[in-house]
Amino acid sequence: MFYKDELNRMIKELRERREDLLGELKTLPEGDFMCTEQDGLKRYFQRLPATGNRKKERRYGIKRKPEVLNGLVRKEYVTKALRTIDKDIRALEFAAGRYRPSDEITLMEGFVSKHPELAGAIYRSGVKEEEWKSEYGRIDGYFPDSLKQTAADGTRMRSKNEVYIASRLDHYGLTYRSDCPAGIRGLNRAPDFTILRKRDGKIIYWEHMGMMDDLEYRIDNKRKLEEYEEAGIVPWDNLIVTYDTIDGGLRADLVEAMIQSWLL
Repeated sequence: MFYKDELNRMIKELRERREDLLGELKTLPEGDFMCTEQDGLKRYFQRLPATGNRKKERRYGIKRKPEVLNGLVRKEYVTKALRTIDKDIRALEFAAGRYRPSDEITLMEGFVSKHPELAGAIYRSGVKEEEWKSEYGRIDGYFPDSLKQTAADGTRMRSKNEVYIASRLDHYGLTYRSDCPAGIRGLNRAPDFTILRKRDGKIIYWEHMGMMDDLEYRIDNKRKLEEYEEAGIVPWDNLIVTYDTIDGGLRADLVEAMIQSWLL
């Protein structure tokens, strides 16, 4: 698993956010926000610390100065956010420094090199990934005009969202076929992705449905899911189904959740 990459990505994002907030902090009013309340009446102040030529702490009423009031309120949030970000960065840097990847393939290959006679106990599925991937080729002439996008490995795909899913499968080192026969007798369908789950050798199918505003597309996909169910490909066991959002986008968090919960 490539979790260290994710830790480093989070650290990078937090550092960038920290720099943005530090830049904003320089533009905000001097001093701190202060609020007092007496008899149900709130009073807001700008508190200026004793520093330089200012021998004593000063407080100025700012209820009638919305720009200063709003600026100091924002400053209080930014200051607290920076403290939280600093703590998070330290925690993530510690985790990234201590992290040691537990790549399943590397661990299994290291064990098998010493004990080849026990390979069957390690590779529970008995499936060799490269042989499995090349077992079926892509279906020629399967709507070739719609293959307008290109994944990182050069595979032509039908949408940017399919390319994104492929990139996340690649990120986690998952072996998959794209637009290849399902390998089930009597099922004349080519799933968007046919994935070999490493932990147990189970085949998981993934369909991403895009043009749900197109009636014919919806009818065909309803028929497809019925054919899948007849062939034993069902959402509660070995089928992932995702959809474009209403504006044609993709819920990346749902894609990540599917991979984390189904495929790893």
